[in-house]
Amino acid sequence: MVNQKNLRERIFDLLMEREMSVSEIIRELGLDPSMRKEVFRIIESLGRIAKRKGMRVYVMPATCLSCGFTFRSLNPSKCPECRSERISEAKFIIK
Repeated sequence: MVNQKNLRERIFDLLMEREMSVSEIIRELGLDPSMRKEVFRIIESLGRIAKRKGMRVYVMPATCLSCGFTFRSLNPSKCPECRSERISEAKFIIK
């Protein structure tokens, strides 16, 4: 099992460098894809950490690649407008 504090710090550092999706973070850190929900939870907690450091976590929402619909959900599976499953992932960055 990955040390949670260390993983949180590594994700924080990655998001300070560049905008990334959860899949990109998992790939970059060599994590098991089954840790997707855990990575989402860690990103949510990074908002509080970033705020204490005078920064913010910015979210570029997921969008439908077929019709351009912008999702409120961070991890959608199907577009409510066109029913397409071609969806770009939400991306995160810390500034």
